[in-house]
Amino acid sequence: MRRQYCEWLRGDIVIIVLRRIPIIVAAALAFAAWPAVPVLAQDNAPPAYQPDANQPDAGQPDNDPPTRAARLSYIEGSASLQPAGVDDWNAAPLNQPLTVGDALWIDRGSHAELDLGSAVVRLDQSSSVTVLDFSDQALQLRLNAGTMDITVSGLDAGASFEIDAPNAAVALLRPGEYRLGIDNAGNTSVAIRNGQARVISDDQQSMNLLTGQRALYGAHGSYALAQAAPPDDFDHWCQQREARWADEQAVTRYVSSDVVGYEDLNDYGQWQQEPDVGNVWFPTQVGDDWVPYSAGHWAWVVPWGWSWVDDAPWGFAPFHYGRWIHTGRRWGWVPAPARRHAVYAPALVAWIGGPGTGMALSLGGGAAVGWLPLAPGEVYVPGYGVSPRYLQNVNISNTSSLSATTVINVGRNPALQDRYANQGVPHALTVVPQINFTAGQPVGRHLMPPPPQFLSAKPTARVPGIVPGRESVLGAVSLGRVGRPPPAVMDRPVVTHRQPPPPLPGFELQQPAILANGGHPLNAAQLAHLRVPQPSGRLTPRAPTAPGAPTAYRGIPERAPQFQPPAQALGPNVFRQRDQELEQQREAQMREQQAQELQQQQQLRLQEQQLKLQHKQLQPQQQRQLPEQRQEAPPRTAQPQHPKPEIKRPAEPLPPSEQR
Repeated sequence: MRRQYCEWLRGDIVIIVLRRIPIIVAAALAFAAWPAVPVLAQDNAPPAYQPDANQPDAGQPDNDPPTRAARLSYIEGSASLQPAGVDDWNAAPLNQPLTVGDALWIDRGSHAELDLGSAVVRLDQSSSVTVLDFSDQALQLRLNAGTMDITVSGLDAGASFEIDAPNAAVALLRPGEYRLGIDNAGNTSVAIRNGQARVISDDQQSMNLLTGQRALYGAHGSYALAQAAPPDDFDHWCQQREARWADEQAVTRYVSSDVVGYEDLNDYGQWQQEPDVGNVWFPTQVGDDWVPYSAGHWAWVVPWGWSWVDDAPWGFAPFHYGRWIHTGRRWGWVPAPARRHAVYAPALVAWIGGPGTGMALSLGGGAAVGWLPLAPGEVYVPGYGVSPRYLQNVNISNTSSLSATTVINVGRNPALQDRYANQGVPHALTVVPQINFTAGQPVGRHLMPPPPQFLSAKPTARVPGIVPGRESVLGAVSLGRVGRPPPAVMDRPVVTHRQPPPPLPGFELQQPAILANGGHPLNAAQLAHLRVPQPSGRLTPRAPTAPGAPTAYRGIPERAPQFQPPAQALGPNVFRQRDQELEQQREAQMREQQAQELQQQQQLRLQEQQLKLQHKQLQPQQQRQLPEQRQEAPPRTAQPQHPKPEIKRPAEPLPPSEQR
């Protein structure tokens, strides 16, 4: 019996073992593959720097955003902004990143300055400018009205810089200084202070302008040449601003010259050498409790999404390049390496709270979101779709203590970066309600103490998937007056030589797509599906030419500007004639005003004479009707007031002798 029982038990054990063989084998394989688990987790995790798998082209370099951004660097007076995709205007904030489709209006008595990295654009009062293209290969602006001064410090090989204006498109060929102006009639004036430009008129004829030359372009290909005019008040203002920029070139010893806004650093801080990190810039005009990314607001800017807009006049470079450290009870900015091409980022922070970050905190029915500045050696993970090459460049160009392998691994799985140096710094974490975050309201007015859940939570490099609203693009409601250009200015057609990209679709079309994309920005391919056709009549496209056909250029020699004028060329004294015409118009207006004042004086005299005559006619009747009252009345009585008689026919002009 015992033998049978043992044989039965042995058979049962064999059966159990055979059944467990697949489990044992799987466990052995898992144990052998244990070192590769982090890599598998990275591959299976949703990539933070790419959209979902339904868009296979999201990680292609063609969908990468530009590596630079324009900045509204200075405002004197009042300036208004119409963001791309929105049909309304709002007060333009300082340090606003500008993108394709953004329009600016500079009000009367005001000036503004745009920092484009390799160029600076200064705008006079009553100027209207729109960004048509801003990529790594092309920069294209549209000037509908006003005056623009452009200082170009460098042009990359193969890159283009074009300004489209009424009756002329201007392509800048060399570094230098250029001035463009639009008069009330729509004529475009182009002056070359220093450099060389190619001008294409509305009849598709082109000519080169050199240093010291000036040309005026009218309708139907008409133009005239002259020497550059002497400096005016706007030129003096531009020279003062340019002299300030020239004095700050020494900063390039510490920071890359590609960093937009580095010229403001010396005026608001000081440089110091720190162990392990090198040169550090410390702001000197902030409070003791100041924290980076705490004085400004968040804005939704295509194609980067959530972008930080700081309030400080120096608040652009330290918040879009480099990293921050806390040492000696103060914050210091570690700049991008000086000899690398710096890549712009919308905000270099780590996040706590918000959709998609692994923690959501509700406060009275609402949600909160927090962030803290990244330190050197920490990976920035974009919330927009990029290629691995872009992910490496935006990180390695802004901090020197990162490897390409680390960047790619953290980009695929942000959880691998589980330690942030600034998390332990007191008050480093900034927290606001999500409703104020999306409304573009000032962060400083809505700060809240970090909840206990936030203090114990781990930050993440993944940008929260917060869907923007209209205020996120347009900005918080401005309490002051918001200037707007006249409709005739915005609808004025311009000449374009290089066809710009089509305009962005309206934000009303983008918002549902952003929601479907998890609250993250749309890439170029997604925007193309939403893009509406470009309205006709706004731009005058260049006529297509046959392949291989030579382009007709009318060059102007530097020493002897002799060329064949077109059939509709303006006269040689067109600038003097314009000045004389304007002077004649002013004199005519003055004469007309004097004539109107003289006519009013004549009418008043005639009315007084008629009143006196009527008074004399009424006085005998009153004397006959009231003899007793006249006797009892004192010798000097006030004369009765009579209503003003109605003049039924226009007054006749007085004779010339009386007019004199």
